[in-house]
This record gives sequence, structure tokens and C-alpha cells, in this order.
Amino acid sequence: MSKHRLYVDMDGTLAEFKIVSYEEQLFEKGYFANLLPHKNVVDAVRDLSLHSENIEVFILSAYLTDSKYALKEKNEWLDRYLPEIDKDHRVFVPCGSDKKEAINNLTDNDYLFDDYTQNLLSWVPPGKAIKLINNINNTKGTWKEDSIHFNRKPEDISNIISSVIIDNKHIHDNQKKLDSNQHEESHVNGMRHRGRR
Repeated sequence: MSKHRLYVDMDGTLAEFKIVSYEEQLFEKGYFANLLPHKNVVDAVRDLSLHSENIEVFILSAYLTDSKYALKEKNEWLDRYLPEIDKDHRVFVPCGSDKKEAINNLTDNDYLFDDYTQNLLSWVPPGKAIKLINNINNTKGTWKEDSIHFNRKPEDISNIISSVIIDNKHIHDNQKKLDSNQHEESHVNGMRHRGRR
């Protein structure tokens, strides 16, 4: 049996989304390199990449092509937080493009783990998708399929992803309460990444 492929988004999924006050900040040196990790999610993805015999983990992230730093810094970020995922398992697409177009022979064995509903909707079919719910998304509730809240323990996130992919289980995670050490940023107004997805 061929492995399932899991494609994991970076901005808002592995890394905390950082609101900017003006668009030029997205192009400044250090913006992407200094994004804080969603540690629970990073640890869960690491666990899947190291220990799942049936799931091959890839990164699938959009980047600003007109930034001198974005692509280099995204790779540096992964080298720091997820070095287990090598360069052959990192796929980067220009911001605003359809992530599905970057994957050869996309099938229903291919899963996207992303926080942005539009990416998920364009991935299915033929692929399947799981939404990461963080503190700034899911405000309209348009995604009705599998979803996981980012503040779950790493082993829970890893186990849930595995059960969705391997066992065809389904979860619609409505967990809202944050752990006391997590920061609530859900109602902060600000500029989203320009075409970040």
C-alpha cells in the first residue's frame, strides 16, 4: 500500500500569524524568520514525520515572490523548528496560487493540513483536507469538514490526524477554551498577509 501524503501549511498553522500594521513589514528582513511556532502543532507534525509508517509529511507553503527574504527565511524557520522535514519534502508556491497545482498526481490519499478555508476548499476533491483552528480563523464557520483546534496536546493532534488519514475517522473540533499559557489574539484587527496563502 502506498503512503498517504500529508501537506502542512506554515503561516497560521505551524507558525503563529503575526499581524502587521503596514504591508511593507511583510517584506522586512526577519519577518518570517522570527515568527513564533505553534509549538503543539510543530511537535505533532514532528511526531508524524518521525513515527508514522503510513504517512509521508511535506511542507506546502505560499511565499511572497517579490520579497528578498521570504523563501530563505521560511527554510531557515523549518531548519530551526522542523529539521526532520528535509528540503525534498518542502514545497513552496507563489502567494495567491492554488496549492493543488503544485502537487503531481493529487489523489484522495493526499491531505492538506491548513488554517485557511479557501486553500482547503480548492484542495478537495480529489484531495482531502483538515483545518487547523487557531485564534484568528474560523470566524464564519464555512469549513464543515474535519478540523482540529491548535491548543490540543501534541499527541492529541498527531493521533487525530492519523485517525482521520489512516482510519477514515472524522472530527469537527469545537474546542474553544485556551490553555492558561496560550495567548488570545482572536479579536485583534489588522492586516492579513497579502495573498499569504
